[in-house]
Amino acid sequence: MFQLAGVAAWMYSGAGHSQEVAAVPFRHYPLDPVDAANFRQKLFVPSNNGPFGVLDVVGPLKIRVTAASFPILPGPKTPIPSPFLLYQTEHAGKAYQNPILRIESGSRFTASLDNALPEPTIIHWHGLHTPAAMDGHPVNTIAPGGRYEYDFTVRNRGGTYWYHTHAHGLTAKQAYNGLASFFLVDDDDQRRLAKALDLRLGVTDLPLVIQDKQFDAQGKLRYQPNAQESMMGWLGDVVLANLTPNAVQTVTPRTYRLRLLNGSNARIYRLAFVTGKKQLKFTVIGTDGGLIERPETVAEAFLAPGERLDVLLDAGQVKPGTDIFLKSLAFDPMENEGPAMPGMAGMEHGAGHAAPGVASSRLPLGVEFNVLKLSVTAGERIVAKLPATLSKVSAIRLQGATQRKIELSLENMRFLINGRTFVMDEIAFDAKRGAVEVWSISNPTLGMPHPMHIHGFSFQVLERLNSPAQVSSSARFDKGRTAGDLGWKDTVLVWPGETVRIAIDFTHDFPGDQTYLLHCHNLEHEDAGMMINFRVQG
Repeated sequence: MFQLAGVAAWMYSGAGHSQEVAAVPFRHYPLDPVDAANFRQKLFVPSNNGPFGVLDVVGPLKIRVTAASFPILPGPKTPIPSPFLLYQTEHAGKAYQNPILRIESGSRFTASLDNALPEPTIIHWHGLHTPAAMDGHPVNTIAPGGRYEYDFTVRNRGGTYWYHTHAHGLTAKQAYNGLASFFLVDDDDQRRLAKALDLRLGVTDLPLVIQDKQFDAQGKLRYQPNAQESMMGWLGDVVLANLTPNAVQTVTPRTYRLRLLNGSNARIYRLAFVTGKKQLKFTVIGTDGGLIERPETVAEAFLAPGERLDVLLDAGQVKPGTDIFLKSLAFDPMENEGPAMPGMAGMEHGAGHAAPGVASSRLPLGVEFNVLKLSVTAGERIVAKLPATLSKVSAIRLQGATQRKIELSLENMRFLINGRTFVMDEIAFDAKRGAVEVWSISNPTLGMPHPMHIHGFSFQVLERLNSPAQVSSSARFDKGRTAGDLGWKDTVLVWPGETVRIAIDFTHDFPGDQTYLLHCHNLEHEDAGMMINFRVQG
């Protein structure tokens, strides 16, 4: 009976949901990202210390996770401090909070994590190929006052990775309240690109984490999901770029690198650069696992929670005095796919405030809004000579690969993977060391989009099948793939009714069996159990 009622509630509004949301007039509010006139706050750009300072890792680190405060929203005279969770460390006499860690590929990384929170926590090194004991599996969560020792070799190629909390049942709340930052890996390919384009980290090479938050009347972070939001995912209504609301960055007529990270709990972005009503072309140079083989010019790209997209924008496409907006374009969120069920109103994201079945965000998923304003000022016109080849991405050999089905589903208002919900010590399936597997990840029509993340191993997207038109329209590459599917990936967005085929090579040199996770990176879904263990046998 509960299952039937739950599905009936889910199926309210069906495929017409996006049209219903679009028909509701948008009501402006302070700091809303729809109104371009609101964009007046200087973008926070990382320096070499302090909050999100760039820390070059050359030795052991001592990281302390603690509750603190951090100013986010502008106040009458000074920014308003909000309760915030931070990773704190010191290095070479400098203090860092949520440091952007930068390290050379092949280097050893050692760090101790001390938990000064009143609840358990652990760090997951998102995208890194590490032994299971170093991965940040929630089985290794440390209690208040506890310590965890990390010691591993950074085997990944150069790229934009990140780190965040992974305490089961607490990931969404802790990450939302601050526990996340970048983990940048350098190698020869990265240095060649930087030299060719004269890119300098923090100047013309900008790490940019995009998040959406809610704030209370006092300007403090708010995270209080009701039952509906716990199921669908928590949405904010103030959009932050590097924790800056309504952010502005001054640029000159040259090429900039933006390392885009979707650090939101649940919001999907359809990113584009726009001036006036004109979309500007930009160049994709990398995805989750580093540079792709060749630069690819596009006009837009989806970015789901957990994904990264490395792009180049030539600000010299427009005249000085022009504003370029990084926007999230309108799209069909496809949250309530399936036959319409009358009489179940109020179930969709963004419908109102505070009721048990109603989302509290004033910014519905799928509406168009701005993320960042780039104000082009006068300066030397520098035309970049982009290398024809960025890196070498060898295709995984598929001969003799094991085929595996990964089926997402909804039952009793919970999202499942192969019919399972997360049990800490339960292994869903085994893979063999050195084996190649092809996974077909299928999302039923009755459902919503799921960004699926794999721990421990990168993969390659082989094919998208039965994609919605808003995805297939940008599929310029063979077998329905988009620019965001190229190269090495660790997270892939699977839309309702869609199947995504990926290839994984389980070669590793770690001793014994290794247990990793597959889960949805909608953090509320993850905490609710849309996650399974798989074991790579030694």
